[in-house]
Amino acid sequence: MTPDMGQTRHDYRFRPEPRWDDGRFVPPVPRPIKIDIASWDRIDWIRYMLAASRNPIHGQTNLSIADFDQVARGLGRTFFTPSHPDTLRETFVTKADALRLSGIRNAILKPVLRNGLLTSEGDRWRHDRRALAPVFTPRNVNGFAQGMARTTQAQLDRLMGDDRVAFDQVCVDLTYQVLSDVLFSGELEGGRQASLRDIDRFLSSMGRPDPFDLTAIPAWVPRLTRLGKMGIVKRLRRNIGQLGEARRDRIEAGETVPDDLLTLMLTATDGEAMSEALLVDQLITFIAAGHETTSRALTWLFYLLSQDDAARARLEAEADGLDTDGPAQDWPDALPYTGSCIDEAMRLYPPAPFLSRELNRDETLGGKALPEGTIVFGNLWTVHRHRKLWEHPDAFMPDRFLPGARDAIDRFQYLPFGLGPRVCIGSRFAKMEAVILTALIARRYRLHLEGDHPWPLARVTVRTETPLTMRVERRK
Repeated sequence: MTPDMGQTRHDYRFRPEPRWDDGRFVPPVPRPIKIDIASWDRIDWIRYMLAASRNPIHGQTNLSIADFDQVARGLGRTFFTPSHPDTLRETFVTKADALRLSGIRNAILKPVLRNGLLTSEGDRWRHDRRALAPVFTPRNVNGFAQGMARTTQAQLDRLMGDDRVAFDQVCVDLTYQVLSDVLFSGELEGGRQASLRDIDRFLSSMGRPDPFDLTAIPAWVPRLTRLGKMGIVKRLRRNIGQLGEARRDRIEAGETVPDDLLTLMLTATDGEAMSEALLVDQLITFIAAGHETTSRALTWLFYLLSQDDAARARLEAEADGLDTDGPAQDWPDALPYTGSCIDEAMRLYPPAPFLSRELNRDETLGGKALPEGTIVFGNLWTVHRHRKLWEHPDAFMPDRFLPGARDAIDRFQYLPFGLGPRVCIGSRFAKMEAVILTALIARRYRLHLEGDHPWPLARVTVRTETPLTMRVERRK
């Protein structure tokens, strides 16, 4: 399709071709909206709402990647999008007490995650965050590394045995196998594949805003896009709840239990036993956040590497030089270029691209006076591609994250795991898992894109709109 040159309305269907920019690969992504939204009429807003509900990445504007800190008003709401690093720090750190979780965000996540860390607030959130923090200490995360590697090595031949694979599904399956072993020590057996299908289905439906979520229509009005989806969630909650209660009974009986994340979560109570419902909320949240983060990062990374022979060769050489049979090691420290490739993939396709909050009081942010109830929209997709923050912002450039070069990147310019008090508690776990899986895949296989270039689709994370077919070349 051709862009809407000279037209007054944005063509949300236009898809640019991949290209090279000064020797650097630039993947295809939605074209930002050129029209100043201050001039929009009701039809423009309706078209925007429909496009954004299908894929929120289609809601980006030229101003959001060329200028800082946008304010927009429409449909009876005020929207503020901070994008300057100083404003992001002020908004989500210095004045974090002025924010509450937004109704839009809760309408999307609350029905599934309930009172998990991503959706709880106030004293409940503060208690649970403090109680679960010891679970994700560097010592605990490093202790899971060898188990992650063993599970990956055991599963790769099964998942990569064909000449062509749907690599996005391979990543979903592999990261779930790793998470299942680290989280449950494989005790969800008997229903592991069924649980994987349920998880993939509920994550596919989750994260898509209903058009009603973008308006002031009350939350009790049914959202047609979510009808019939909750049966999957109920089944998943029931299975995980039964496993959690069985593990709790074994702990209380003094039996020997696996030293996994489930045991750590059951014993990290901060003086208060975790109820069955809350335990399931936290486990579902961790599966949703941790599993999605790593699987999507791997999918996009190996797509990008399939287009950049030099980067792929350098990553393969680094992975080949790693002694996987030697003593336990800090994988990210041992594989700096691999880590920089993952960081760059998460810059271009951020794991959680949007942070949605509301002001609980009148406040001034970035020098702009905003009323209580303003929707504060942390758009990490555009921050990570901002023209004033990045050189070659749409291009794949892993070297920018290597030691030394990374020092030039502002702390609040690159935010793959969020920021402020609600920064992702499992970020170290996710990065460790991503590095291990990337290195072990690259040691055995080289992947080549088959068919069309993938198109990004924002749900909980940024996934490929259609299956990513890759031709598999075995290296070792």
